[in-house]
Amino acid sequence: MPPALIAVLVTFVSFLIGLTMPDLDLRLWLGHRSALTHSIVPACALLARRRWYPAACGVGAGTGLHLAADTFPNRMIGYATVKLPFVGALSAGASYLWLATNAVAALALAAWLARRLHAPATAALLTLAVLVAGIGYLWRTDGGWPVLALAGGVLWLVLWRWRRVSP
Repeated sequence: MPPALIAVLVTFVSFLIGLTMPDLDLRLWLGHRSALTHSIVPACALLARRRWYPAACGVGAGTGLHLAADTFPNRMIGYATVKLPFVGALSAGASYLWLATNAVAALALAAWLARRLHAPATAALLTLAVLVAGIGYLWRTDGGWPVLALAGGVLWLVLWRWRRVSP
């Protein structure tokens, strides 16, 4: 199998893993919404070796989508707040900020890595696959609908702006 195809497969499988990786905190007795797993930390840990970059790209994208959905709980109290090790739970406002900032950072890291790892045509196909899987995830998860609405609104604004600028 060519190395480029392996990188694409690793990126996509890592994306699928990244969608649920933040909730690994439940199995590690860290408390739900641990700051260690509900952050960009797992993706950054994979940057330790160059050959792990495709995995970091996928985990970053998956974690970013998961955290974006977690930014919209029914109520940001107790179970929904972010927990810092040895410190305790963050306030509701700090939890919103933590989740949103880490979601954007993880998605930005994934986009940056994808541009450097994959050829443009391959990256486009990978993006399409991640988009379909990501929409499926957001469609059925709590907090996913607001993320889909925000993404749709941003896409509409970008396309509207692009049409106004294009001759």
